[in-house]
Amino acid sequence: MNTHFCDYFFYRKLVLLLVLLLLSPLLVAQKTQALNTIIKLQQTSATIPAFLKELNHNYEIRFAYDESIMPAQKFKVYKTQWRLDNFLQKLLQSTGLKFKEVNGQVIIKKYKQSKVTINGTVTGKTDGEQLIGVTVYVQELGIGTASNAYGFYSITIPPGTYTFLFSYIGYQRFVKKLIIEENQVFNVALHSMINNLEEVVVKATQAKEIESIEAVQMSAHSLEINQISAAPMLAGEADVLKTIQFLPGVQNGSEGTANFSVRGGGYDQNLVLLDGAPVYNLSHSLGFFSVFNIDAIKDVQIYKGGIPAKYGGRLSSVVDIRMKEGNNQRLTLNGGVGLAGSRLTVEGPLGKHVSYLISGRYGYLGHTGNFFAKNLNGIVPGVDKFGENNEITFYDLNAKINVRLNKNNKIYFSAFAGNDHFYNEAAFENNTLDWSNQTGTFRWNHIYNSQLFSNLTLIYSNFDYGYTIQNELQNFKWLANQQQQAIKLDFDYFASPQHTFNFGLALTHHQFAPGSIQALSNSSTVRPFALDTQRALETGVYLSHEYKLSNKFTINYGVRFSTFHSLGAGTQYTYAIDGQPQQEKTFGNNEIMNSYVGLAPRASARLLLNSSSAIKASYNRTYQYLHLVNNANIGLPTDVWLPVDNNIKPRFADQVALGYFKELRKGMYGLSLEVYHKWISNVIDYKDNANIFLNEHIATQIRTGQGRAYGLELLFEKKKGKFRGWLSYTLSKVERTIRGVNNHQTYSPRYDRRHNLSVVLSHDLGKRWQISANYSYITGAGITIPQGLYDGGYGVLLQYFSPRNGFKLPDFHQLDFGVKLKSKEQKRWQGVWYFGVTNAYNRKNPITYYLTGIVPDEQVSQLFLFGLMPSINYNFKF
Repeated sequence: MNTHFCDYFFYRKLVLLLVLLLLSPLLVAQKTQALNTIIKLQQTSATIPAFLKELNHNYEIRFAYDESIMPAQKFKVYKTQWRLDNFLQKLLQSTGLKFKEVNGQVIIKKYKQSKVTINGTVTGKTDGEQLIGVTVYVQELGIGTASNAYGFYSITIPPGTYTFLFSYIGYQRFVKKLIIEENQVFNVALHSMINNLEEVVVKATQAKEIESIEAVQMSAHSLEINQISAAPMLAGEADVLKTIQFLPGVQNGSEGTANFSVRGGGYDQNLVLLDGAPVYNLSHSLGFFSVFNIDAIKDVQIYKGGIPAKYGGRLSSVVDIRMKEGNNQRLTLNGGVGLAGSRLTVEGPLGKHVSYLISGRYGYLGHTGNFFAKNLNGIVPGVDKFGENNEITFYDLNAKINVRLNKNNKIYFSAFAGNDHFYNEAAFENNTLDWSNQTGTFRWNHIYNSQLFSNLTLIYSNFDYGYTIQNELQNFKWLANQQQQAIKLDFDYFASPQHTFNFGLALTHHQFAPGSIQALSNSSTVRPFALDTQRALETGVYLSHEYKLSNKFTINYGVRFSTFHSLGAGTQYTYAIDGQPQQEKTFGNNEIMNSYVGLAPRASARLLLNSSSAIKASYNRTYQYLHLVNNANIGLPTDVWLPVDNNIKPRFADQVALGYFKELRKGMYGLSLEVYHKWISNVIDYKDNANIFLNEHIATQIRTGQGRAYGLELLFEKKKGKFRGWLSYTLSKVERTIRGVNNHQTYSPRYDRRHNLSVVLSHDLGKRWQISANYSYITGAGITIPQGLYDGGYGVLLQYFSPRNGFKLPDFHQLDFGVKLKSKEQKRWQGVWYFGVTNAYNRKNPITYYLTGIVPDEQVSQLFLFGLMPSINYNFKF
């Protein structure tokens, strides 16, 4: 009996176990069924406990939670029908609460942390380049941030499940849903949508399609150099600085030059940086090309107003140019061959954590011009005026190495060297010009934690320049040099999506050798002479804060404090009213000869009118402690940079701007309209009939006064589709009032040009063909010219001149065409033929007038650089 009893219980347990196993899927389904329940709400606005009580009453869903952790405010949802898990995720986001179902009951509790930070670096998938200004957007919260100049981003949010959107023009969007319960590092590599031999895209300072609307920054533009310009350019060479001159508020210095004026500022008022190092001469071949090889450049930012507090030392603009980091995925080779120059770039990885880039370029415009002048005279109009015995050559070399030490530390070494030799028999006769630039940068990026990022930079910059005159009497060589060494430390602190701080400091040592002259033969009448070398120390400290007060209103405010100290050894002069030295004081080595300080507040604000339009305003003060001594007004490599001293005070400028920004058809079109007004104090110019060449008392030739500039800028863009381009228009006025210049009367500098219209267009004809065109119209520049003769006594006839810049040159206008033909698609090789015509209708745009002959029978002649100029280039990428 006992045996049967035991068997009975054994089989009973076995049957029960089998039943449980068969029913277990149903039990699991019941346990998870609650979160899958489709619910229909009776109200769309209530507190969290009120929503939960309604669901418990209508659907018998059990909730467990602590009343004390529930927020008191009401929450609003946008629809009535939900799946329960989606509803709870929407309801609890940004509250610091999470939910979980256990045995059919939904438990709601707090996360361990009330705030979590997600950070990382955004790079390109194919080359590993760090991407600047990538928009990082949290879809559920409607907030976002942007990667900094080194691809680093950080955003602090409540824990939860969120959809992250990473977007950048020229790259495919990346969308990722992440469960964020604690601080997390999330690096992203974006896939490129655009072949590297596509067009330059002009956009606002960030990359999101409507980021020009969202960003508080105004009066700024970016050139995406990964999309090389298809627009026609001089001699077929795509050029960063020439492209900048098609933007509103930017005017070219003179035809064919790389110099430019921004919102009424002088050419020396632009701070041009290459990997953080200032470049003092921007031109190759006397301005036919800029010194920046587009194959070595990753990103260009230009600030015309609302200049960030981290920049200082110039009044009008900042052009921040970043070199590529070097492809860390594979070896690549690209370059081009053209009529005026050729280039070659190699980049690739060195092991797992190191990448490099080497890019070289050689220009031979003189050889091309000589060939055309000798063989195509009559076919190419005006080519005979170029001369047949020119020496116009240049080279430049960019190099960079990028080392990833670990996940929190990267170091970079970059260098640039360029050299020019220029002789044009039509313009310079017996003169030759030689100049060279060198820069070097060491950078160390360090991530302290998920919110704090720093960049330490060591900088070196050198500029040598001079010219040689070879004739029977004046056979001499003139040389000058300028050097700069600096250390900078910059911090980015991403406190929260509402608060971002930028702060840092800089220390710069300047050295100036303003000129020396030496005879080249015994027959020369020139005596050896050298101006004193000068040194100075410049410091800067800055702090800025971007504060998002609401979804519609954001402000960015900050301040930059700078000092400038002139250092001995040297002699300081005080001058009498007649310009004669009245007193002199000698200083020993490293003694402070004079000091200046500057406090420069800056502020910007953005008000969203709706999702596609905004109003922005800005104010900034800038200081400049260096000035450029020149006589040509067009920017030659013989211009001399000198620091302020006891006689010449620092210049400073105040600028206000107001703008309206609009995106149309989901970012297909963009429209911006800005007005600005700038006041410049201690603006400098040279007195009438100034003598500045090798003048040790140069201060006696300089006068200071007040200046102002104001204007309106319009930019309309077509950003997407086969047909792209932009139209820009600037209406502006620039004035100066300086005692001792122009008989004390208000006058305008050469770069006061009332109307400036530019049109840049390109159209894709299938996958392989593209046509493009540029058109520019600019009001003529003002120059000073001789207007007649008068009797100076004893039978001597002297010239008298027009008021300062009182004679207007004819208006400048020019049309350029280009055609691009891509090779058939191949696995590794991509070739592109480019055919272009500069100045298609052979417009003779004079840059000045000059006198030839002997008084009183002299003739007035005009000087222009070139007429119609064809070009052909072959670009390749492997």
